[in-house]
Amino acid sequence: MIAQGALLVALKVSAPVLGFGMLSGLLIGVFQTVTQLQDSTLAFVPKLLATLVSLAIFGPWMLHTLVTYSAELLGRLPGAWG
Repeated sequence: MIAQGALLVALKVSAPVLGFGMLSGLLIGVFQTVTQLQDSTLAFVPKLLATLVSLAIFGPWMLHTLVTYSAELLGRLPGAWG
């Protein structure tokens, strides 16, 4: 049950950052296909910026989710042996 909760929290926390990265990668891929520009920095820099923006937007929520899960997990610890 602990592992299932940890995987669910990890999925919830990583989803916004991965979603922004995938969306920006898709948009850059379409742009490169339409314009026939195949520069690697053109794909890297927007993905990096999208990831940083998503961390800035969702960072507090991600931290709150991790702290809440950790507190809940540590709160269950005394009852585990008794």
